[in-house]
Amino acid sequence: MIMHENIKVFILTNTLLQGGAEKQSVLLAKNLKDKYSTTIIVYYGEKYHKRLIDEVNKNKLNIIFLKGNHLKKIIYLYNLFKQNKDSIIFSYLLTTNVLNAILGSLTGVKFKIGGIRNSIIPYFKLKLQKILHNHFLTATISNNYSGQKNLINNGFNRNKCFCIHNGIEIKEAIINRDHRTNIEILTVGRFVPAKDYYTALKAIFLLKKMLANSNHYITYTIIGFGSEENKIKSWIEYFNLKDTVSLIINPNNLNNYYQKADIYFSTSLYEGLSNSIIEAMEFSLPIVATNVGDNEYLIIEGQSGFLLPIKDAEGMSSKLKLLVDNPKQRVEFGHNAYRHLKNNFSEEIFKQKYINFINNLFDEC
Repeated sequence: MIMHENIKVFILTNTLLQGGAEKQSVLLAKNLKDKYSTTIIVYYGEKYHKRLIDEVNKNKLNIIFLKGNHLKKIIYLYNLFKQNKDSIIFSYLLTTNVLNAILGSLTGVKFKIGGIRNSIIPYFKLKLQKILHNHFLTATISNNYSGQKNLINNGFNRNKCFCIHNGIEIKEAIINRDHRTNIEILTVGRFVPAKDYYTALKAIFLLKKMLANSNHYITYTIIGFGSEENKIKSWIEYFNLKDTVSLIINPNNLNNYYQKADIYFSTSLYEGLSNSIIEAMEFSLPIVATNVGDNEYLIIEGQSGFLLPIKDAEGMSSKLKLLVDNPKQRVEFGHNAYRHLKNNFSEEIFKQKYINFINNLFDEC
């Protein structure tokens, strides 16, 4: 039997950009490195963000940035895995799940753990993930219960499906925000169709109309990057929101924006467990979000925020107005969000769940 302290863990990630999978890869490596020999492998080694590189360096994490063409990278991984058959490989997204499943199987790696992060997956990806899960991978970890249920309902082997929620290193103290008339609303997320920025901007347009005769006024900041950038700019013009909306592309210091915000707003059509909502909760922000993925586990309805149906711009604008008009409620909701995060999604809880998962794998083999 392999002693737990001799276990080698590889965390295979597409990039080290600012996405949820990348952040969780770094967090997982940080929390496993003192117990197991842990290495992050970045398949697209040229794609990284300073914020995550700083985290890697600060925590002295072992990391490999793959270079060259696909063949060169695949040969490198094949040789690495072949030399470490008694290891465990974690992957989070389809590309790395394929590499994990195929190369891990060819080289005889003991445990190959795939990851699926959204509750809803496009048909082709779902079919491919199902093949990988049922025939090649040791197990698949979802970061949300709704996604895990969807996989099982679509024929994934239920005995190999697990759920471990995302975690967060809580660095901030609870925040008491000043009451003010200029209310800053914030959204953070990739510029992709799933985030439904059209509905977000429509809700802000409606909210602005509702506040026309009020003492309050709003600003709305959208932070991210992606293929829908030009569409978002056109929608800002369409709703005549140039003076209200700021579009920020992938800033180095995201925390400053959470710190300055008063309300966090999410209009996703589907989610897994939202990293951006988790980060907003760390900064004591009340949340208005769509009731998708595991948002119901993050947001306590009527206590830390509001959950609404997708595309319900009118309902969203009404809930946003309620928070804009009630500074005491904003602060109270934000404090409740922070406490709920600390009690249920802390780094320590995340760490222990993964350690238990890994130890159970090796104890049962």
